[in-house]
Amino acid sequence: MKKSPQPFSISLTFLFLFFLNLLNLSQANETSELTQLGNNALETGKYEIAEKFLIKALELQPGSYLATRDLAKVKIKLNKLKEALSLLNNLLKLPVAKGRDIFVYVNGEPNPLSAELVDETVMAIDSSAKQENDEFSKFLKDETVEPVPHYRVYFKKTGKMKLLLKSKNRIQYSGIPAATREKIMSLKSQVMKKIISSENIKPIEQMVLIKAGCFLMGSKLGDPDELPVHKVCISSFKMGKYEVRQKNYQAVMKVNPSENVGADNPVDSVSWLDARDYCKKLGFRLPFEAEWEFAARGGKQTEFYWGNTVTGKEGNFCDSTCEMNIREPQVSDGFKHTAPVGTFPPNPFGLHDMSGNVSEWVQDWVDNEKNYYMVSPKKDPPGPRPELETCAGTCAGAASITHKIYRGGAWNQNVTEMRSANRRESHFQLQAAGNGFRCASN
Repeated sequence: MKKSPQPFSISLTFLFLFFLNLLNLSQANETSELTQLGNNALETGKYEIAEKFLIKALELQPGSYLATRDLAKVKIKLNKLKEALSLLNNLLKLPVAKGRDIFVYVNGEPNPLSAELVDETVMAIDSSAKQENDEFSKFLKDETVEPVPHYRVYFKKTGKMKLLLKSKNRIQYSGIPAATREKIMSLKSQVMKKIISSENIKPIEQMVLIKAGCFLMGSKLGDPDELPVHKVCISSFKMGKYEVRQKNYQAVMKVNPSENVGADNPVDSVSWLDARDYCKKLGFRLPFEAEWEFAARGGKQTEFYWGNTVTGKEGNFCDSTCEMNIREPQVSDGFKHTAPVGTFPPNPFGLHDMSGNVSEWVQDWVDNEKNYYMVSPKKDPPGPRPELETCAGTCAGAASITHKIYRGGAWNQNVTEMRSANRRESHFQLQAAGNGFRCASN
């Protein structure tokens, strides 16, 4: 005959289960506390301690946004840049949160439940604190029950709204808010620039000899500033094989203004002044506009150096993945932003990205007072006002002393901007995400 369990044994079993249950239910609180401790240590400069707290928090709650973000910041402070980059990339893999969609982790449920967060904090009595015939309640102190924080959530599967005790339930956003994602992207850019700096790159610009020749500059199919089409002869000169890479620019100028960061991506958001200064520091110069178009055409008179149509395989422009309303929805070049230099095939002269990726500053000022195309010399035209290096101090007045030409189209511009004859202008101090440059020399 079996003996019935002794009351003392039953009590011990209940007590063990109670504390085990309490441990599971308090995991969300423990993660939050560890994250806060890690954040406090980070703010006080105790980075090694912060790292330990945040690693532990992520062990308890993998994928925690706050713990991951703060651990990335700690890794940056500890100069563990590649580890920081990996953490930030993990966050950026999360989808952008729509509205207040969340996942709810309820004790006893194997998978999270899909819900919508209605209220972040509702102060209410914990109905489970003291229940009739609750075997666990005998182990609790007999204290006055006070209102405690709850989530109010709407469960999508059941269509019911419930209050969930914060200390016993964990929620997770189904993604990260757009504004938060932008901050993570900014932090990632900073880390990538630090990594570029740590590699101690020796800047080398590969130059290609462009042999002397003549061509027809301008186009009858473009904008009025591309007229008249006129014959120009160019002496031999050298042109950068690639657009200036960020790793080279950063090594020379000690800064990297680029929005789309990548060591081998072209530097972007660079002003004409800084482009000029970079080339000077390496013993080069910016190409004259006529030199640029001669080099871009590669001996061809078609609209693009490869022909008159674009398939997406020739250069980087605002394609179907581009977020602007000028995008070409039927074509993809494979890149949402800039591409590493040299990704696309070179033109007949061996120059890469003369169409697309980033627009390129040239030496020439804008001529709004007279049509320079009409009066420019046939041989090696230097552009209007070649004696004016740059205006001193705060520039004011006509565009002819404040605006410079840039050429070639960019990742954030439409297909027609990539035509070899296309011309654009902006204030010489402009720093735009689509503007870069390459160097030239005699």
